[in-house]
Amino acid sequence: MASAGGSSGPGGEGGPYKRFPPPPSPKFVPRTDNEEPLTPDTEDHVQEQTEGIFKNFIYQRLQDDQMKNPGDLETPFVPELTNFHDAPLSANAQIGRRLALIGDDINRKYEHEFRDMIQALRITPDTAYEAFAGVARKLFVDGRINWGRIITLLCFGYRMAIETLHRGFRSFVQKIVQFVVKFIAVEKIAKWIAEQGGWAAALRYVPETVGMPVFMGMVCILVTAVAAWYYFKKK
Repeated sequence: MASAGGSSGPGGEGGPYKRFPPPPSPKFVPRTDNEEPLTPDTEDHVQEQTEGIFKNFIYQRLQDDQMKNPGDLETPFVPELTNFHDAPLSANAQIGRRLALIGDDINRKYEHEFRDMIQALRITPDTAYEAFAGVARKLFVDGRINWGRIITLLCFGYRMAIETLHRGFRSFVQKIVQFVVKFIAVEKIAKWIAEQGGWAAALRYVPETVGMPVFMGMVCILVTAVAAWYYFKKK
């Protein structure tokens, strides 16, 4: 998978992340009740859907987190994330909810690790996308894309949005949404999704049972990426 700069991988051959191995990721298998195979979608259509799907992902995760931890999650009200007008049965809403439910395990088990990792980035408006993309590329450093890695990317974007809210940067949340949209387009993830049949293909797969070491491995890789990003930023 080529990056925007034409390098052989998302992190680039000379980037600070090349020394680290690719992360393990949850595996997905087709549901047994699948209907006829999906035909490939267009990359443009996938990109058009991404913002709405990610907003629905955030909305579902936010609702679930507030229900499970009503005293722990004091997140300010953000109309852009709670008042958007996707009908509950729309494709964006169904796909976003589905991905959020699948990502519940990752988000719940590693909430604190994600939080510590994002706080270590010391994000500012000038460095935010560079920081986000530098860490996110670690998930795809070997050029391989799968639904497990995509969902982990969405979980990372969600935690980043929540942390910016906790810091009082309400206006920055929409930028996080745009970071995810941009990353999926620039790093050719939208192309892969289109080849699978579009975002709708996510509804036809279920995660295999994955043990704690695999999920922890994914988080450890991201933590290492944060340390690398911060080190090279200071040099």
